[in-house]
Amino acid sequence: MIKLFYLLFIFSSLGCSTTSKTTHVWPNDNQVFLVDTTNKIKPEINFTPKTNDKRAMRVALLLPFFTNEINFDSIGIKIISIGNSSNLALEYMRGFQIALDSLDRAGVQLNLTIFDSQKDTNRIISFMNSTAVKNADVVIGPINNVGLAISSKLIAPKKQVIFSPLSSSQSIASANPSFVLANAGLKAHCEQLALFINTKYPNKKVIILYRHNKGESEYANYFKSALKSKVIELTEKSDSNLFKITDYLTSIDNNIVIIPSFDEEFVNSISKKLFELTDYYKITLFGMPTWTEMETLQLNYLQKLNTHITTTFYTDDTLKRNIQFKNEYTNKYPSRPNEYTYQGYNLILSIAHLWKQYGDKWFEHIQQPIKGLGIDYDFQAVILNGNLSTDFIENKHVFILSYKNNKLIKEK
Repeated sequence: MIKLFYLLFIFSSLGCSTTSKTTHVWPNDNQVFLVDTTNKIKPEINFTPKTNDKRAMRVALLLPFFTNEINFDSIGIKIISIGNSSNLALEYMRGFQIALDSLDRAGVQLNLTIFDSQKDTNRIISFMNSTAVKNADVVIGPINNVGLAISSKLIAPKKQVIFSPLSSSQSIASANPSFVLANAGLKAHCEQLALFINTKYPNKKVIILYRHNKGESEYANYFKSALKSKVIELTEKSDSNLFKITDYLTSIDNNIVIIPSFDEEFVNSISKKLFELTDYYKITLFGMPTWTEMETLQLNYLQKLNTHITTTFYTDDTLKRNIQFKNEYTNKYPSRPNEYTYQGYNLILSIAHLWKQYGDKWFEHIQQPIKGLGIDYDFQAVILNGNLSTDFIENKHVFILSYKNNKLIKEK
């Protein structure tokens, strides 16, 4: 069985409640812990269910805590260090715990079983065949693509709902209508950006600059299929001299330029060239979600080019809700919440509220829009290759941001 100090570490790290309102059962060596939240305080939030709750919702969560990498002292009691590989799961679980506290106050009943997947395929297969997972109303995780693909295939015949909490790869989701991508895939990012251009800049000429490789060509095609405006494609095959973009720019109107690239060196080079043209041309640039992670991109370039990008996560720290959430988090944990915290918080909160309203019919209502905290959900059925039935469900919502006043501002 799991040693006592092992369990205490999980308690302290994950912020698991140890009050009399919550009971804990230690099922086996592979499972981290089980939280039974069926006996809760009376709700403080006015929440009228459409169906009577006859039982608690059963949730199985698979995350890579890497508890096997914890360093203890020589007698195995005091924790010396926790590896960086555990941080993602810990932050996600802390957001989960903040949501559980909120659900406690709302009187929502959950049975939560948590597994340490360690990104180990054999462990994941074992967990997927466990009683806790087989009986779950919803499975969240694992997070790695290989584990998700295997889990989706194992769970598909039982028509259980499984969420990919972080990965947005469509390649792991096909042929399972109960598989849900909690985050929008790159195609959705491109389509939503194109929709924004269609709405805000109708009938404008659009120039797409990209290199003729598999990735950038694919993203360019997403834009081309969604844009209503005339599209001019410039690739290194059409012109090797930085595309000679000036041949296609106009000095009397706004020039819409899209760079569907994730390559930092390429984006840096082209954005610098475009920036040098802004004394003569008005340019509005549209880029990809990972641009915020590119360390060498010049902020002054992006601002002068009125650059727009997409993201699935955005918070305004001046809003009251965000301030309250951060205060609740910092009062409970010795750190600041990050994107993984918000991911865990929003997903379980949204799922549990649907369960509260609709009981075991909750998944039939998954496509109703849900506004979260830093993350919104617009789950839609995805049908591929002309199929007649749903291949999987995907959150299509993305935020569109622009660079202004040395920061990113939400446009949509």
